[in-house]
Formats: sequence, C-alpha cells, structure tokens
Amino acid sequence: MDSIPTLDEPLSEASELTIPYILALDALENARRLYDALIPAEKAVKTEFWKEYSEDEELYGKKASLALYVASGSRRIVPREFQLKAVIALCTGKDALVDVGTGYGKTFCMVLPALLSPGSISLVVSPLKKLQEMQVIEFQAYGILALAINEDTPNDKNLWQV
Repeated sequence: MDSIPTLDEPLSEASELTIPYILALDALENARRLYDALIPAEKAVKTEFWKEYSEDEELYGKKASLALYVASGSRRIVPREFQLKAVIALCTGKDALVDVGTGYGKTFCMVLPALLSPGSISLVVSPLKKLQEMQVIEFQAYGILALAINEDTPNDKNLWQV
C-alpha cells in the first residue's frame, strides 16, 4: 500500500500523494494547506475566486484542483476558473453550463467530478464519434474507466456486465 504523508510532514513532491488521500480530506484547512504547499502560485486560481463559495464548495474545488494536479502526473495540470465553477456546481447538486471554444478544456469539467466520485457512473452525451473517442482517451489518462457507446459498440453481453 502506498505510504500516505501526513500534513505534519513536508511534502517533497506531489507524487507522494494519492487520489484516495486527497478525497479523504474532510477539513477545509487541511485542503487549503495542501493546495498552498503543492500548487505553484502561477498556476493557482486567484484568492478572490474562492470568496464567492461556501466552505463545502471551496473544499470540493481544492480537492478537484489537487486531484487533477496529482492525476496529471508530470504535466501538473491545474483547473482553470471556469472548470472549477462547473465542477463545484456539479459536485454540489447544481446545474452548470459551460460555453467556451474548442480546445479550452471542457472535458475536465466531466473528468473532475468522476475523479472526485470513484465508483460512480457518469453519462456524457457527445454528438461526434471522434469526440467520443477523444473523451474516452482523456478519461482513461486519469485512471477513469470509460466507454463510448454508439452504433459501433459491439453487441456483446459481456460488455454490459458490471
């Protein structure tokens, strides 16, 4: 089993952390300290961003940021503000509408809730097969099981076994 650092220990690298450890954070203060220790200032969202959110919503946002940072490996990706707004809304039972151009990272708005809720099932409706394929690849890159279901999906009973 992976060694999980305590918040009293210095963190030398994000690779010491695991997604389950991040998901287990239940105190906002611990999530804030870990976020401040790991996320480089130039990648972090502005402090003012968090002021419009409750403590529970900020906790979801910090966990989402930390989970993506760790799951993205050496790329060390951090969500943008619009991605965090969408994720916080989705994870707190609200609706989200994301309207940004091609290539801006809308898929992270779907990946992050799946990272924060392992074992859950998410349904993403995408109109193009090529987009479906790319989204499956993106989800799998973050350790999330994904499958595109369309007319090309084989009619295999084993596929539908959970």
